[in-house]
Amino acid sequence: MKYISLVLTMLFLLASCKKNIGNNGIYVENATELKNAIEQSQPGDNIILSNGIWKNTGITFYGYGTKDKPISISAETPGKVFLEGNSYLHLGGEHLHVSGLYFRNGYSPNSSIIRFMINEDSVANYCRVTNTVIKDFNQPNRYTNDRWIEFYGKHNSFDHNFVSGKSNDGETLRVFFTGNQHINNHHQITHNYFGPRPRKGGPRAETIRIGDSKTRFAPGYVNVSHNYFEACNGEVEIISDKTNFNIFNRNIFYKSEGSLVLRHSNHAKVNGNIFIGGDDSDFYGGIRVVNSGHSITNNYFYKIKGQEFRSPLAIMNGIPMTPLNRYLQVSDVVIANNTWIDCKSPWQIGIGENIESASVLPASEIRSAPPIRSIVTNNLIYNTRIDKSPVINHSEMNGIKFHNNVIDNNGETYSEFNVLKNGNLKMKKVNEWLYIPADINNPILSDTYIGNDVPLIETDLFGSRRKDKNRIGAINQLSSAEEFVIDKNKYGPDWFSPKNVTHEPKIIKATATKGDLVP
Repeated sequence: MKYISLVLTMLFLLASCKKNIGNNGIYVENATELKNAIEQSQPGDNIILSNGIWKNTGITFYGYGTKDKPISISAETPGKVFLEGNSYLHLGGEHLHVSGLYFRNGYSPNSSIIRFMINEDSVANYCRVTNTVIKDFNQPNRYTNDRWIEFYGKHNSFDHNFVSGKSNDGETLRVFFTGNQHINNHHQITHNYFGPRPRKGGPRAETIRIGDSKTRFAPGYVNVSHNYFEACNGEVEIISDKTNFNIFNRNIFYKSEGSLVLRHSNHAKVNGNIFIGGDDSDFYGGIRVVNSGHSITNNYFYKIKGQEFRSPLAIMNGIPMTPLNRYLQVSDVVIANNTWIDCKSPWQIGIGENIESASVLPASEIRSAPPIRSIVTNNLIYNTRIDKSPVINHSEMNGIKFHNNVIDNNGETYSEFNVLKNGNLKMKKVNEWLYIPADINNPILSDTYIGNDVPLIETDLFGSRRKDKNRIGAINQLSSAEEFVIDKNKYGPDWFSPKNVTHEPKIIKATATKGDLVP
């Protein structure tokens, strides 16, 4: 009996050691152990999920850590913990961290895969999801509307994650503003890889949506920066900004058939973003401007061929006394020190003007209000082939001031509208998409506009200082531009490379006799 008792004691001790591995690490192997660990967690605890497939696992992560001692859930080995079937992660509380998970081979039974809220009484604040993959985690019916990531609360972070393959209705990521506890939220959406979304045809397929028409007056302060968007083709709006004071800084949009759209927002800062298109699609878009107070600086556009709503720079006409869900007149916008290379009709102003339809449309649909009190200055357009219409005026643009903008239209003089100065520039091709001025001291590039209506732009596209000598266009110094390389491995988890992503066709075998093709 003593021998049996000793053996049982040793087995119990071994099991206990496996469950608690020191340094507040709590090792769990199934959903029941995970639930118990969450319920008993204290600030500083790290709940470690064992490697393997976690099937039909709904993680409801509720707790209160502290800034210095968050409560964490992490993978035993990042990328080796697979959430499959009907799985999800919902967070509520404060200072919770989640890292290293991989969602695949399934779909969420709820409206979201990752949600920074459990219910209205359990909202997440100061919580973080990082180093995680969501890949092809789609609803079985592509018409079912869901969102993969939902933001609520305040000061939450979604960073260094890989998100790709959403093919059904609904935004990939949405930030909600459903009450005072969700505004002024300062959420951080940074260093993520957002991969391919197929064309959906119609609305509700944005990659990121911030707010909605009812929240157009709400302050957000959401930071969307240092992300990589590749083939995000869901709809005309890759990012739809519908609240105020948000930041879009140093993102890369690679061959994505849509635009960064300031749809219902005001006072957005859009700085240092790179838009790379090509000759293979006429749908690659740039920035669409609506509403008031935006600062659009240091952005670089290469072979963006979209027209009208997808134009490289689309400045909208507004609707007088507009309803909440329509278009407010553009006003008090600054567009400075941007560069367009081989783009098709890069500046299109008065987009959406439809006065000719006034007899058949209600007044609430007539976009007759042109841009006012705005300035376009110190910008550069360069074409290796002649563009017959670099600027298209769909309405009127007397409310915009144009100062010291330069065009080299492959040697052909362009004078329409008197908004561009013609120059003969020497450009160096650094790689397949990056052209930089070979003679940065060319007098026409040094002749910049300075005025109180243009804020100080401290750095250029690649972070070089503008203070000592500012130049026209997005690039102010050669050395930093020549050294710049897009490294896709800087976006998303450190254990998962977007370079390794392959898109295998899904083969469905059907026979007419069994009626497999009947919808």
